Amino acid sequence: MSDTKTIGRNFTTPQLIRFVMSPVLTQFALSLLSTLDDGLFLSRYAGQNALAAFSIAFPIFMIIGALGELFCGISIVCSTKMGSGRSEEANRDFTTVVLTALVTGFCLSIILKFNEDVIIRALGATDILFPYIKDFINIAGWYIPLMLITNLFSRFYVPAGKPHFNMITLLLSSFCNFFFDWLFIARLQWGMRGAAFANLIGHLTLTVFGLMFYSSRIAEIGFSSPHRNNISILPECFKFGFPQFFTNIALAVNSFIANQILLNIGGEECISANTIVNNIQFMFTSGLFGLSGSVTPLLSYAYGENNKKKIKKIINQIITLTTGLIAIIIVIYLLGKNAMLSLYLKSDASENVRSMAKYGLTVAPLAFLFFGYNVLTIDSFLALNDNKTSTILTMLENFIFANLAIIVLPMIFGIKGVWFAFAGGELLTFIFTVFFIRRYRNKYTG
Repeated sequence: MSDTKTIGRNFTTPQLIRFVMSPVLTQFALSLLSTLDDGLFLSRYAGQNALAAFSIAFPIFMIIGALGELFCGISIVCSTKMGSGRSEEANRDFTTVVLTALVTGFCLSIILKFNEDVIIRALGATDILFPYIKDFINIAGWYIPLMLITNLFSRFYVPAGKPHFNMITLLLSSFCNFFFDWLFIARLQWGMRGAAFANLIGHLTLTVFGLMFYSSRIAEIGFSSPHRNNISILPECFKFGFPQFFTNIALAVNSFIANQILLNIGGEECISANTIVNNIQFMFTSGLFGLSGSVTPLLSYAYGENNKKKIKKIINQIITLTTGLIAIIIVIYLLGKNAMLSLYLKSDASENVRSMAKYGLTVAPLAFLFFGYNVLTIDSFLALNDNKTSTILTMLENFIFANLAIIVLPMIFGIKGVWFAFAGGELLTFIFTVFFIRRYRNKYTG
């Protein structure tokens, strides 16, 4: 092949570790800053009701993120085409989908703006939380187009041969978000509106950088003339984006169900405690998404080459890297969870919120043991163009088992069952993950 791209290299394990280190650290740093901005500043400076309102509004943006994931399926299409030597076609596909996502985002903003009161009530907002959510959505609803295209941009830094650019852009965006959260929430006391404005600036930063990068010559995939019939590429794009689309939809449904259960069990304080636990958990597991985003384009490229020996090698490397990263995550989590909790809660915070959050953080590592393997397996099947298996596992993990756990366990164990729901859902998913790996282990590796 005349133009082997960066993701087509035959990496040794040490080389692959160096290759994935930047995206893994990026995701961890980004989630750290995310954990230390919106949630933390709202909790400390706007109160527990603001934090609970932020959680109630979460399903709206998960649904929007789900629609964005449909467009992100183009990254697998483009990586596969690059592996088969069709780089210019990949450029045209990328450009077409970016433009389509931008137009879709504007339409979603208008729909949300004209129906926000109905949507907020449909989410189950209490009279106490309603004004907080409305303040946030009045501003946040307008950066939906930026959310969709920046998500696309972030997925292509690895196929474009510059994985470290993802780290640079996201850190820049996060630092902006962190600074403006401090300015708008802590200093100017703008509350929920301050969080929305800070997020807007962060998305603008990512958008500008992405437009500059993908218009430059250093990107191995970038902007080109779009397809005249932009609809033709969407079915294939959506096919590979569907598993992650379903993941986000399932998470939105799960979040909605959990919020209603938490409101019934412990009111707004219970939602606040659960939000803190979820934010801290996400921060420590986020590196797994960085690892997945780094290695799965390599699998797609090798699949495009029809190189089964290379696929087998990459899969073995993925297992090794996942195991090592899970061990590191658990150690760091055990050392840092109490410090993170103290950042969220002032000394005069509700003792009820503090005790619930502390218990939730104590049992969280049980889920880490299974979560990493589930994430990497689902994404690896998708990278190998097996969206059927990826979708089945996604459905089991994020819709059936997650909702089953959050409904059943609190019925049996009360409020303590809430904190074991994440681990219970991931354990059940892991059983099926092992089943599918054993079933298809010879299909792709010969």
